[in-house]
Amino acid sequence: MSQRIFPAVSTFTWQGKVLVAVIRFLGLFLRLFYRSHRPVPNFEENPAHYSAKDILYFAYKYYLKPPEKAETDSLQNYFHNMNFSFPKLAEGSPEIQLSSGGDLMPYHWLNEENTQHLWDEIGPWYFNADIVFANLETPIDIHQKTGMVPEVMLNDMHFNGDENLFKLFNGSGKFKGFDILSTANNHSLDMGIQGLHHTLNFLDQQGIKHTGTARSAEEQKEIRVIEANGMRIAFVAATYCLNHLSVPEEHPYCVNAGRFNLPNADVSPIRRLVEDARSQADFVVLSLHNGNAYQAYPSQHTMDNVHRIFETCGPDLILGSHPHNPQPIEQYNYTCPYTGKVKNSIAVYSQGDFVAYDIFTWCHLHLGIKFTLGRDTAGTVCISAMEVMPQFLWHGDKHQGFDFRFLPLKKALEAEKSMSKRSKKELAEIDRFWKSHLAPSLSIYEAP
Repeated sequence: MSQRIFPAVSTFTWQGKVLVAVIRFLGLFLRLFYRSHRPVPNFEENPAHYSAKDILYFAYKYYLKPPEKAETDSLQNYFHNMNFSFPKLAEGSPEIQLSSGGDLMPYHWLNEENTQHLWDEIGPWYFNADIVFANLETPIDIHQKTGMVPEVMLNDMHFNGDENLFKLFNGSGKFKGFDILSTANNHSLDMGIQGLHHTLNFLDQQGIKHTGTARSAEEQKEIRVIEANGMRIAFVAATYCLNHLSVPEEHPYCVNAGRFNLPNADVSPIRRLVEDARSQADFVVLSLHNGNAYQAYPSQHTMDNVHRIFETCGPDLILGSHPHNPQPIEQYNYTCPYTGKVKNSIAVYSQGDFVAYDIFTWCHLHLGIKFTLGRDTAGTVCISAMEVMPQFLWHGDKHQGFDFRFLPLKKALEAEKSMSKRSKKELAEIDRFWKSHLAPSLSIYEAP
């Protein structure tokens, strides 16, 4: 593993630089306690249950030393040696493509002026699919004040976007946009129950399906199914927490939530979701907001929980979110609890931040993923191919303000000579992270 060549976090404003410098200085003594490059085992990462020690550890790995190694060498080798295999489709089988993206978040730098060319390079690839999906990690309540993420976030603030931000998320009006979004995450209730209702009303007005939150008990039971080329694809979603908030007793249906970051977590709520979806669809996608942020590999207990979800709940694909930087993809072999047949399902632990701009460097690498689905020789809908596009979110080197744009990593490296010294160093770090932790198993699936 090569050494990091760009700071863990990097700010632009002088206020941000001062704040980060002070935090780093205060955190220096923590180096005495966190010497390892590995994550702390069994860390729940749930603000509602943090101890003071948990807060210090989270701050340390964000500002000073993000864990680059997996908890064990064998776990790291497991991901590096991951061999994916996809079944052959029946002759003449129809196919559909599913594009998946990471977290959509309301950072204050992301606005129409700063993102004129955001989608120029990757938009045609990402949005040109039968089904386009991502995690909407903010309310869109146009009746309340916006809540944008500042450069340095020092408290548990509440997010809220508006129509202009959502237009930016949705392809800036240049592409067909999203077909379905997960709304189950730790910011689902940032604007309260009213904010949740307004968000879902807004998505309805945009003609976009949503899963994971609900305005009524009846709506919570509804399974979102998209039919394309004779295949029914169901989407369900759940989150590990709501930060310091909780599901109100008078609205127990509003968010599919559970402490899924706990070791040996109770996954029975997920089983009920998948069972209902299975009865209505040919293929079930679980959007699972969980895991530990700002580390190169998923924690062992996160993987153990995901494996139990496969073995006891039986989703066909898990699209994970929350860790903010990309983490490796896994293909897991298990016996389906419904059919008794052996299955190879895909777990995407984290695609990283998508339309967002955290000061954490690894967050500027996003894994766009496109799956091809079809019917195998037994008539079962399955994943038959996977494309991965590592994408660098470049701030654009504009002298005044920003000119954010997604560049496929290959194209970014080709354009590196024209970038500023700062951008060159950041791009080199992004490329190092990709090659060190993700490329060993994914490079042969890299989109052209």
